[in-house]
Amino acid sequence: MEHTFKHNPSYTLLQCRLAPGEKLKAEAGAMVYMSPDISIETVFGSGILSAIARKFLGGESLFVNIFTASSSGGEIGIAPEHVGDVQHLKLAGQTIMLQSGSYLCSSPDISITPQFGGIRSFFGGEGLFLLKVSGNGDLFYSSYGSIIPIDVNGSYVVDTGHIVAFENSLSFKVKKVGGWKSTFFSGEGLVCEFGGTGRLWIQSRVPDGFIGWVTKLLPR
Repeated sequence: MEHTFKHNPSYTLLQCRLAPGEKLKAEAGAMVYMSPDISIETVFGSGILSAIARKFLGGESLFVNIFTASSSGGEIGIAPEHVGDVQHLKLAGQTIMLQSGSYLCSSPDISITPQFGGIRSFFGGEGLFLLKVSGNGDLFYSSYGSIIPIDVNGSYVVDTGHIVAFENSLSFKVKKVGGWKSTFFSGEGLVCEFGGTGRLWIQSRVPDGFIGWVTKLLPR
């Protein structure tokens, strides 16, 4: 799929050029603009039960939109709802785990399935489900802030709020940053410890940090 990124990494806009008959699957509300001859179909996500789980437990929309270019092709602009970066992965049968909320759009044959992230991830405020993304085609995912790739070989610890995606070759467990005193008073909360060999993508900022800063400025 022919694509370009504009205004990255702070306010990234994804622009895709669709070949005649080519399709793009995107989160509801992600379309910014499109050629007038591109058709749109709104459908449930990966099965009704999966879609419901994503809506109420994974932080994702209940619906996805399928955009189809006409016989002359077309152009479409896609952007996430928050400020930050968008990046691309060309999947060729491998599986990527996405933090809920990071999926933006993809080729229609890419499979998206909710996965249980562990009860600690729920209490950590990052959502009970991850999204298991697999198949063949183009995947576009977003972040709050810029996206930083990290090659893990052994063990690596990341604050749960900064996780964007990771290869499923990595194992992970959510745990306290230290003792309970450190967990509650250090400002770090819960962390995710990865193990094995594979790539991890993190975001440079977290929405909770911005929300907390704004909240302090509001009149009481």
